[in-house]
Amino acid sequence: MHSIAHHLNRALRRAWWLATTTVLLATHASQASAIPAQTPGDLDLSFAGGSGAISSLVIGLGTNQHLMAMALQPDGKLVVAGYCDGPTSQDFCVARINADGTLDASFAGPNGNGGGKFLLDISNANDTASAVAIQPDGKIIIAGSCYNGVNSDFCIARLNPNGTRDSTFNGPSGAGNGQVMLPIGFSDDYATAVALQPDGKIILVGNCYVNGLTDFCAARLNINGTFDVSFVGPSGTGVGKIAFPIGTKDDNATAVALQSDGKIVIGGACVVLSVNVFCIARLDNTGAFDATFDGPGGSSNGRFLFPVGAVTDFANALLIQPDGKIVLAGNCLVSATNYDFCVVRLNSDGSLDDTFDGPSGTANGKFLLPITVAKSDNAGALTLQPDGKLLIAGHCDNGSNADFCVVRLHIDGSLDASFDGPSGVGNGKFLLPIGSSEDIATTMLLQPDGKIVVAGDCYSGAASHFCIARLYGGPFGYKSCTMDIDGDGKVLPMTDGLLLARISLGMTGSAALSGAISPTASRTTWPMVRDYLINQCGMTVAP
Repeated sequence: MHSIAHHLNRALRRAWWLATTTVLLATHASQASAIPAQTPGDLDLSFAGGSGAISSLVIGLGTNQHLMAMALQPDGKLVVAGYCDGPTSQDFCVARINADGTLDASFAGPNGNGGGKFLLDISNANDTASAVAIQPDGKIIIAGSCYNGVNSDFCIARLNPNGTRDSTFNGPSGAGNGQVMLPIGFSDDYATAVALQPDGKIILVGNCYVNGLTDFCAARLNINGTFDVSFVGPSGTGVGKIAFPIGTKDDNATAVALQSDGKIVIGGACVVLSVNVFCIARLDNTGAFDATFDGPGGSSNGRFLFPVGAVTDFANALLIQPDGKIVLAGNCLVSATNYDFCVVRLNSDGSLDDTFDGPSGTANGKFLLPITVAKSDNAGALTLQPDGKLLIAGHCDNGSNADFCVVRLHIDGSLDASFDGPSGVGNGKFLLPIGSSEDIATTMLLQPDGKIVVAGDCYSGAASHFCIARLYGGPFGYKSCTMDIDGDGKVLPMTDGLLLARISLGMTGSAALSGAISPTASRTTWPMVRDYLINQCGMTVAP
């Protein structure tokens, strides 16, 4: 009797569980169907009150407000900076945005009444902020160029997390009180980018006039804003600030990135004859040229120039992949006023990465990437996903004005067709209108959750204001990773298994590959195998 009752109770409980589960699953399915599908590239409607974009953030007092840089805090808040019309001149301007797109009222600024956005007057004349970075302690670095009454200098401000000036950041004079003017040469100096070293030192790069021409120039500051005198440069005579040519005419540095070994990579555009080409330099920790960085020609000794298109090229953004490869992106002239996105990937020694073939599959390390048909496409920002995919953002001509435009590439440079944008038919590249007129994207970053933030200027009539969009990025994941390490379409113990065992033991190069590559393999060199495991499988592999 007990046994019958026991089994009956079990049966009743099971029936109840099945019925309840069915109802819960049905309810969940009904709720899920009510949530719009999120295609990678779609506007994230949890941002900016359900619109996915802030089309007009007014900070200054006049019509000129230009967002130039953006950084992400660990708590998910965005810091955006640029330059805006102030009461008497152009000033630095900065805002902090909560994760939902609202202004962070706790970011009160030097006067305590900013309410999330405010102006910073550095020089009492025109100040132009071009870069921003967040220190590990939450302090905010804003860098750019400021007019000293005669010419322009590098200048920098450091803010506490609440937006007040950091009084410990005093600069070479010892009296900076949170903001510092930094003359590099004897004429105009324009800072364009900033990077933070792990030891807290600050790298600034830009362009400085030397004997009537612009050269690459850089400064390294100690944590208190003084010049780091160990940064002596190629000549060995610098005292924390250096300038050096790449070519024989104007050289303009636009971007900087730090390698894991402390070397400093600076990229930009340099004039050869009467046209611009991509150019790049790599410095060691003292600021001297890294002679192992030889470029496509193999004899450049730390700095070199190289064309991408057939006319004139401008490199605007740079990053370093976890495997040490260097990516540059910008815009290249095709004809008349028709520019295309263009992108280059270099191996760590500076040679072109011939596995980076682009949409055509034949590029061999550098290629042009049209976004629109016979119109002007200008790339200004670049970032890397954990799965190895590259994101490039800028502004593109829609036929009557400019829109934000965004591209996502696979590790080989081919278009990621899953990145469709709001239209759902982007196939890896799309235009993203934000305002009612010209939208100029200048910066981009990737959140840890995979969402993509693109920001810049949006014009309305005669006025330009800050604008910010957040896109759904989709899951990262290493979806292209299989045990087929050599890429022959098979998983075999004497090739793939042997490769994995050797690499797991720390073997690299020919020692790892010898006798373990199939005759029909598509990945036949160590760089190809290494890059596949790093970027597609998330594996840590020795260089």
